[in-house]
Amino acid sequence: MAAANAPIAMREALTLTSLGIAPQFVTFTHVTMESEKYICVRETSPQNSVVIVDMAMPAQPLRRPITADSALMNPNTRILALKAQIPGTTQDHLQIFNIEAKTKIKSHQMPEQVVFWKWITPKLLGLVTQTSVYHWRF
Repeated sequence: MAAANAPIAMREALTLTSLGIAPQFVTFTHVTMESEKYICVRETSPQNSVVIVDMAMPAQPLRRPITADSALMNPNTRILALKAQIPGTTQDHLQIFNIEAKTKIKSHQMPEQVVFWKWITPKLLGLVTQTSVYHWRF
């Protein structure tokens, strides 16, 4: 099939390594993209940080010293959700932050480990554990 007749047109928007992100962090376990607005990358060495790439200004990534097992940018606003396992347990600590105001919006300790999570709407996170599905509204 000729490229002109292809059902999907693909183009490279940016290369994460050109923003100073090491290639070992460009993986499914380190990168999330909940919408076309933001890319979120977890870096785990030499120091833990989260890099937020605003696709409206991709040349100006925001790097914050944060330790987390998972990080999701809200699909519409500069809100960051973080998940980290509590050491020595099978529980996860969840937090939601307003990046612009530099404030914590919400925090919760899950009684079990979250195996999958996703923004369902801009105000609602879906959380999946081994036994249950939860909605967390902020």
